[in-house]
Amino acid sequence: MGLAHYFENYERYLGPLRDQPLRFLELGIARGDSLKYWENWLPEAQITGIDINPCPVEFHSGRVRCYVGEQQDTALLDRIAAERAPQGFDVIIDDAAHVGQLARISFWHLFDHHLKPGGYYFIEDWGTGYWPQYPDGRHHRPEKVGLSWHERMLDRLHKSPGVGAVTPLRRAVGWARWNLVRRQFHGHDRGMVGFVKELIDECGAEDMTHANFGTGTPRQSRFAWMRISLGHVVIRKAEATPPEAS
Repeated sequence: MGLAHYFENYERYLGPLRDQPLRFLELGIARGDSLKYWENWLPEAQITGIDINPCPVEFHSGRVRCYVGEQQDTALLDRIAAERAPQGFDVIIDDAAHVGQLARISFWHLFDHHLKPGGYYFIEDWGTGYWPQYPDGRHHRPEKVGLSWHERMLDRLHKSPGVGAVTPLRRAVGWARWNLVRRQFHGHDRGMVGFVKELIDECGAEDMTHANFGTGTPRQSRFAWMRISLGHVVIRKAEATPPEAS
């Protein structure tokens, strides 16, 4: 999760917007170094930061303001939005606790209520879910890739000349190969990793709620798109949020 990789994403998605009067929010600012960078890199933006500790850096542009609080404090987030971006934020970056539950609460609240349609939401360091040092993290040991024992057996039967010569038997084995294929892949779902996988579900909203194959009221995703890269997630909010998702 190198910083160079993150800056490549910021350059790609925010570079074309650099000279616009953006409303910008960063969760988790530590010593304020990142806000200093954004202040210089986004010369027309109104920049807002929040952290559990006061920011020790002074800003002289008049475009930066810092708040003290926790990212999961939705009442505080509402107040910040009312004061700094009453029409919504254009860009939100989460570089705060890197704890799945806290990131999840702030994401959905800010995304639904305070991110403009077409706005960008960046999530940094989602790989902490693989680290036992975090309260919700844990080591991951991937399962071996390959067919299970019953899939191997059905494959051998399917290739058997005796089965191929008997039409009902061939069809039965073919049905079994299709319907008894492995259905679940139990990947890691701890902490930030699990939260990111929840966001993937939102990308699949149209399939999840398909009129013929899914369940629930058919709707499109609230995301225009989502990009997952090394330690970094970029989400662009759909221009028009489906009313079923409100």
